[in-house]
Amino acid sequence: MKRFFVLLILLAAGAALWGETEVRSNLEFYTSVYRGRDDWYFTGTGMADIRLGSIGNSNMRAEAAIEFYPYDMSGGSSISSVPAVNLKRMWMKANFPSWRLTVGKTKVAWGNGVVFNSGDILFGSLSPYLDFTQSTLRDDTAFLTAVNIPTGDFSYFEAVVLPPSILIDSSTFEVEVQSIEATSGGARFFARAGGWRLETGYLYKGDAKVDTDLLGHRPYFSFHGHAGVDLYGGVSLAAGRDADAGVNRNTWEEISRTVNFSLGAFHQFQTGYNSTLTVRLETLVMPWQNWEARSYQDVIDGKAGYYGMMIYPELTWMLRSTWFIGLQSVISPVDASAQITTSFGWHVFQGFTLIGFFVVNAGDEDSLFAWDRSDAWPYYPDRPSDDEAYRWDDSQVNGISFTLGARYSY
Repeated sequence: MKRFFVLLILLAAGAALWGETEVRSNLEFYTSVYRGRDDWYFTGTGMADIRLGSIGNSNMRAEAAIEFYPYDMSGGSSISSVPAVNLKRMWMKANFPSWRLTVGKTKVAWGNGVVFNSGDILFGSLSPYLDFTQSTLRDDTAFLTAVNIPTGDFSYFEAVVLPPSILIDSSTFEVEVQSIEATSGGARFFARAGGWRLETGYLYKGDAKVDTDLLGHRPYFSFHGHAGVDLYGGVSLAAGRDADAGVNRNTWEEISRTVNFSLGAFHQFQTGYNSTLTVRLETLVMPWQNWEARSYQDVIDGKAGYYGMMIYPELTWMLRSTWFIGLQSVISPVDASAQITTSFGWHVFQGFTLIGFFVVNAGDEDSLFAWDRSDAWPYYPDRPSDDEAYRWDDSQVNGISFTLGARYSY
């Protein structure tokens, strides 16, 4: 750990000496009260990140960013994390006369959607488990190489290759390097037609970049346009061998279960001087998945697959660019449950915000989002279900949490 920070300081010093560098930092502090399985808990936590970015050269850009989490319990996430330092980004982008190159650990955004995005076949945007207290959603990154070739004023071709991820055993902390068969690669084409932005592409996904990712052959199509309100959506599927799932999807019965459609609408209303109301609605539909409620234990063990529909509504009211209140929810119609997040905040000074969150689940004990899962608390997979030692920790969030905090970016 000490060597890591020494290296970071040396990199920052070198960048300051040999080029123009912009240093940006973000600090987040939270105190949360939440219900566990058998008791109530009060905890403090936060997050810090620092980014070093090159400026002053329009043809060459680079950035390195690290994040530190002492203990991430900032908003009732169903899975708590341990202290960690994460190399979030480390990339460079070069603009050549007729093409652009991106190399390093970063995110390439395919498709359209904030919460559900069927076109995001690189990282996957299908999971319903989200923490809306985070400042950025779906912000996963990976090492990759991308080449972007413009083919017109409003069109381009982009090819990308992602090397296999380096795996670390959570119990032994041993590092495992995957074989070349786990490489991912593909391409997309982006164009405009009559005011609509259209893109289509294909990726062979060799290994998972996020949980619940789908591997194999991944074609997709996505669109984004305006018809009174912003409309966007996409469709994708997975075929071929998926080593993580232990299946070879070579029949329509197996392929059809991966077909997923995402649709979204977005609009802003002026509600007075310097005040706006933002409305967003997204839905994810997997027609050949489960349309009946399943045991939550089967869900977390990966035996239940996905539910056929998930819905994401959002309302945010910004008052005079200073105060805001928001309502976000992930709704599971199949098992009649939802996670509802209410946020409120005050932009006190430039870069400094006071913020609060109230997160509550609505659903029975076997639903995706349970108000009280105390009597049906899940067990670890492949362990004796009657052994108390293999239950989840009592300190896991259980149905409700309240968080106050502050963010400062400079």
